Amino acid sequence: MNCKDAEKMISPFLEDDLDNRDLAEFLKHMDRCPECKEELTIQFLVLVGMKRLEDGNTFNLKEELDNMLRDARKKLKVRKYLVAVSLLLELLVAAMTVATVILTVALY
Repeated sequence: MNCKDAEKMISPFLEDDLDNRDLAEFLKHMDRCPECKEELTIQFLVLVGMKRLEDGNTFNLKEELDNMLRDARKKLKVRKYLVAVSLLLELLVAAMTVATVILTVALY
């Protein structure tokens, strides 16, 4: 992923609207690219900071962004695990279907 692609994904990331593949690539890019991480920080500060100011709440935006990135990594791991479990279940159903067909044919 290049910086231009990563910058386009900042808004969808902040809105929790990236699929697994895009989220994984986005997080990897943010870990390696200080310029894009700075842009993410700026957009996060503007988006969340303005809302906090309007609400009159106190905040620690750096900590919130770090938590958001950490939570996104955890969420990605869970999503990947669920995809793997889903594929395994699909394989089991397919195997059971084949076994049922074989048994049915063998009984006739």
